[in-house]
Amino acid sequence: MEFLDNADAPHYSDVLSPLPSVDADPEAILAALHEVDWSAFTPARDLPPLRARLAELEQRSGVTHAHRFVTERLVASGAVLRHPDGHPAEISGFALSPDGRHLAVGSWCGDDYEAGGILQIWEVPTARCVNTLYGIEGGVGWPDHGHMIQWSADGQRIAFAFDTNVVGSWDPFGPSTDLLGHANVTDGYSRPPTFAFAPDGTRAHITMWSGRAVPGCIAPLAEGPLYFNDDLDNPNVAFLAEDLPAAVSDLMGDEQLALERAVWSRDGARLLGYGDGLVFAIDVVTGRMSWFAEADSRGTIPAWSPDERLVAYQTDSRLVIADAATGRRVTTLPNHPGASELSWGSHDGVAQLAVVVPEDNDADATPRVVIYDESGTGYGVEMALKEVSRAELDGATWAWAPDGLHAAGLTETGQIEVWSLGKAPDRLSVVESPENAYGLLWGADGVLVAVGPNALRFVQTASGETIGDFAFMRAPGGSRPLEIDGEDIGENLRDSGEPAAGPTFALDDETWAVAFESGLVIAPSDRHDALDGALAWAVERRFAWPVRWGELLIVPDATTAARQVDSPLAEYAEQFQRQSALETVAGQWPPPDTATLDDLFQFARSARAALHSGWDHHVSENLRYAARLRARRGEAVEATELLESIPTQVDYLRGCADVAMILAAAGQADRAREVFSFTEQDVEDELDRYNVAFVASAVGGAHAALGDTSRADAWFDRARAAIEPETNSGEHRLSVAWALIECGRVDDARAVWQAAAETPSTFYSTPFLAYLVRTGREDLTREVLTFRYPTAEEWQAEGWFDGWEAVEVFAGFGRADLIHSWAEVYGSRYAYEELVERAEANARTADSRPTAADLDALADAYAALQKTPRTRRERPTELLILQAARCGHISAVLDLLPTLRADDFNGRASHAFRALWLVTTGADVQTW
Repeated sequence: MEFLDNADAPHYSDVLSPLPSVDADPEAILAALHEVDWSAFTPARDLPPLRARLAELEQRSGVTHAHRFVTERLVASGAVLRHPDGHPAEISGFALSPDGRHLAVGSWCGDDYEAGGILQIWEVPTARCVNTLYGIEGGVGWPDHGHMIQWSADGQRIAFAFDTNVVGSWDPFGPSTDLLGHANVTDGYSRPPTFAFAPDGTRAHITMWSGRAVPGCIAPLAEGPLYFNDDLDNPNVAFLAEDLPAAVSDLMGDEQLALERAVWSRDGARLLGYGDGLVFAIDVVTGRMSWFAEADSRGTIPAWSPDERLVAYQTDSRLVIADAATGRRVTTLPNHPGASELSWGSHDGVAQLAVVVPEDNDADATPRVVIYDESGTGYGVEMALKEVSRAELDGATWAWAPDGLHAAGLTETGQIEVWSLGKAPDRLSVVESPENAYGLLWGADGVLVAVGPNALRFVQTASGETIGDFAFMRAPGGSRPLEIDGEDIGENLRDSGEPAAGPTFALDDETWAVAFESGLVIAPSDRHDALDGALAWAVERRFAWPVRWGELLIVPDATTAARQVDSPLAEYAEQFQRQSALETVAGQWPPPDTATLDDLFQFARSARAALHSGWDHHVSENLRYAARLRARRGEAVEATELLESIPTQVDYLRGCADVAMILAAAGQADRAREVFSFTEQDVEDELDRYNVAFVASAVGGAHAALGDTSRADAWFDRARAAIEPETNSGEHRLSVAWALIECGRVDDARAVWQAAAETPSTFYSTPFLAYLVRTGREDLTREVLTFRYPTAEEWQAEGWFDGWEAVEVFAGFGRADLIHSWAEVYGSRYAYEELVERAEANARTADSRPTAADLDALADAYAALQKTPRTRRERPTELLILQAARCGHISAVLDLLPTLRADDFNGRASHAFRALWLVTTGADVQTW
């Protein structure tokens, strides 16, 4: 593969003047390189021509000592090894630098939101990543929002949206990973704001709901931070005019103008914008709208010519070319079929407009690209381009060459066509694009870049050669090279000076590799040749230098890497050696099913340890349900242990009453009294308006089960009186009904739920139904299933279980008969046969799970999980845990649970409890 600038013949500075002619032999060039004053070597000036000269030398003589000598000099002066991987999620935005030599590519967050996103800088002519900003809070931009990455006019600064609604700036070639400044001025708006980066790279116009007709302010980005309501009286913050022109106000009414796209003109004088079906210009000095015009409100983004002299926009069935400074129409093309994309090019100062006519157009015209000059004279290029589905995306399917004589298009068939333009357009070449590509850019030195959700492909147009092909978010099977006990040590090397996102990368779909900045590489011996296609030495975070022109220190594994001199892995040497030994005896997955239900209970109980107090309500509720489950199994001691783990006092007292009620009903009155040992004053101290019905019914049920009828009556009366129609009425009713049923007062329970005036939340009605089924209360099950309000209006006629929740419960319990009963009431509109089959299968296998088929299904799902990017494994892992729990494979559940987040209840803790419900009942609902 060539690794060239493909620029004109190099022009050497005085520093490189000792170099002989291109035809000199390699030894002469090496000798001359030894004479170079390397202390005066300036990469921005000297590296591109030197790189081009050595590329020519390689074509004649292969890689020589001259190549190796320069590589050693560059590494000694600070060049670092870069790999191209690391995106935790799909690409969320990209932007080409004004000179076309660098591409910025950003991504949003993966499963771990706190880990952030990344922003990569690629050198386009060499197709290599040269710098990366890791751990961007909240990720770059937002899915389906465009123009979230912008370059300054001189290409030395980048502005981007991050952390939902913040805009910051960064030096993409500087040594620091800190932002230069950032502004959070949108008052908590939950999406990225439209913004326009000033050409000088020091400030931006940021849309904000400021109460002004043209919302937004001009905020400094060269220093910061700047926060809403704190610093907006800062003299460096400027607002646009408060009033819109009268004609615009008439169109807008009381609404503020919502900017969908904004561009700051390169001369710094104007903001060029589009939004709410208007295209307009705003004078930056006065802050006032200097002109506006009605444009197409269907999402075709207006386009400004490279010199910002003209603007093109679609309106109704007309295409308009106007003067960008005054808004005066230069050309109007009536009866135009419509445009999905507008793009300006320029040749010898003459502007040319490419109009992409989509397949779905207003005139049933043949899809094509039409090229117009500013007078409206045009010609067609017969190619059907892919239509990007969302106007907000950065994607564009037409890319002009800088010379204005050539262009490329991304076709609907997934190919890239390169054309020579003119009155007789000529297709020069066709290459394949990455899968699902939606963006095409023509960069410096004739290099095209095709962008897909998880891919970049760089193509040299002169030769048609792919000079870089990169897929992101790949997940080769097996352990990562730096993994110890499931944790990738490479991601923890920030303190060692390594990139925060870790040096591990996917060399291909089947191979993990590691590249440290120092040049230490871990890769299989048969894959060394592939490293040159992925890695590069980055010089001053701006230029790429081929790794094949020097020597890398390549080792086969982490154990060997840890033993190298100055290895960043040195402290882990023994751990890697032990891990390697363990991997040689590791078995297949799922593991042998040796774990017990007690092990799962214990894991669920201990999962609260990593949770902060904000999760106490969820923890308390689930521990209380788990204690109920233990009590129903007759395990009084174990139930008490769970109760003692409940962090909130009111849930502890309620749980004690629940457990006492269940134990007493099962004949363990003495045990019940031991649990139900608190005083009534203890209960009174914890009651408030919202929990009286919940707590009083539990206390009443415990008294009733223990034979204290008078106290039970008093507490149940109090519980019924506390059912409030405006506050959790359905939930209160079912909690009271549960306690009444549990202590044998079924008629009273029926009266409570039949008095309901609204449908309870499924978070309560479904567990209540599951409770009735599990405890064998067949008549009550069918009664609740078919319940109608006594005075049902039409909107109430569907009952409590019109959705799938009840059917899922019945299938989990193996009760096909109840599914048929449900269908008699609700099911004529649904295809439920698959759930009947599942219920029948569950009934057959309840005593023999997991079956051989279950084990095969688990193994297949686990293999698919290993092929899923680590940053997107959270949901598949959760589903696999539930799959293992449904078939009763507790060891598989316990093997997977530690891989979920420990500090979020919805991760490890929640799925430990859900697994408990499934293993013990077959239903994915809390166990009443």
